[in-house]
Amino acid sequence: MQPSSSSVIRTRRQALLAGCFLALILPAGLDAQPGSSLFGGSRFLPVDQAFSYYTSLDSDSQVSIHWTIAPGYYLYADKFSVSVSRPESESGELAFELPAGVAHHDEYFGDVTVFYDSLRISLQLPQALTAGTEDIVLQLDYQGCAEAGLCYPPESRQIPIYR
Repeated sequence: MQPSSSSVIRTRRQALLAGCFLALILPAGLDAQPGSSLFGGSRFLPVDQAFSYYTSLDSDSQVSIHWTIAPGYYLYADKFSVSVSRPESESGELAFELPAGVAHHDEYFGDVTVFYDSLRISLQLPQALTAGTEDIVLQLDYQGCAEAGLCYPPESRQIPIYR
């Protein structure tokens, strides 16, 4: 049994609409290979490669976080927060000072301060946490973007500090 002409037209119309929809959301030249991007075929770095960091225990009461920011990427100054805790003990937000950043107009957040290339944050640990030998866990929150137009969601990392 052959489909009716109205069902063929309806099926073709649905296929055409689906194709138009895909043409709107998928840029030309999209490579359908695994790992390809929906952003014009360019590839964005995974967040941990775009914004890599390591920590250093500078003294019993000071920890530094050292960032390496990939070329073409930046971190927002106002999206940083760091809190600290010890298992079964005190916890709380840590105050820190950021170095001078770069003024930037961002399509998502307006006029902001950002950091390119590298960044170091020094954290003074509260006296209550520096006494003793228990490990400390830092809760690090941050957010960054690629200049090519991808804004990563806010990131949160648990960083154990072994003493």
